[in-house]
Amino acid sequence: MSVNQVEQLSLAQQKAEAATRAKSEFLANMSHELRTPLNAIILYSEMLEEEAEERSQPDIVPDLQKIQAASKHLLGLINSILDLSKIEAGKMDLCLESFDVRQMLDEMLSTVGPVVQKNNNTLTVQYGQDLGCMRADLTKMRQILFNLLSNAGKFTKEGVIQLAVTRRIVQGRECCEFQVKDTGIGMTQEQMEKLYKPFTQADTSTTRKYGGTGLGLAIVWRFCQMMAGEITVESSLGQGSMFTVHLPVEVSGQTVEEELAAPPQPLTT
Repeated sequence: MSVNQVEQLSLAQQKAEAATRAKSEFLANMSHELRTPLNAIILYSEMLEEEAEERSQPDIVPDLQKIQAASKHLLGLINSILDLSKIEAGKMDLCLESFDVRQMLDEMLSTVGPVVQKNNNTLTVQYGQDLGCMRADLTKMRQILFNLLSNAGKFTKEGVIQLAVTRRIVQGRECCEFQVKDTGIGMTQEQMEKLYKPFTQADTSTTRKYGGTGLGLAIVWRFCQMMAGEITVESSLGQGSMFTVHLPVEVSGQTVEEELAAPPQPLTT
């Protein structure tokens, strides 16, 4: 390959990277603009619901609740796009703080519990001894676990969802291990290879049946990387899946690098 060709390829790559950054910055800004009116819709619908109850007009309450539910669902999708765009644009920072792991889990489970149990699933939790404290981004920690548990609940019906948390040494580092296991539909090797690609689900039939954008696990993977952790998955079609997250108990203050590593290779069971 000639020097001229190398220079042309390098220039083309730089243009492609610049276009990607511009797209991510646009999505981040647009997502922020969309959140403001949506929050207003949610607020005013809640106020109208309270007013309807005070005026003894229960017949309009269900419609107002539908407005709230639809708005909150859309807000969740926009927040996911905003998170991913900020990461890709290099604008996502870590907000580190020290927190008690057990307390964080109890608070998170009170929120995700009803979501997991929606399909008549049973949620079981196993805590290891001496979980102690972590220094990490608390908000991102909650989002990682919420996404994994809600995914497990979505793809499992009348089954069991297990969360096991332990503190252990992984590759010479003291880490907290979070393991989410379900008895749901499971995945093939080909499906697992698509897990961490944004806007991608296992296949089109899964999207039609279960909904979603395919952003949840992409964000989980990136959050794990930002905190110098890792995520692995084991699954068998029709027998369920198990996601394992390892995060250091002391996360450094560095932000995510522009060049993300390749997604982890899934394991079949």
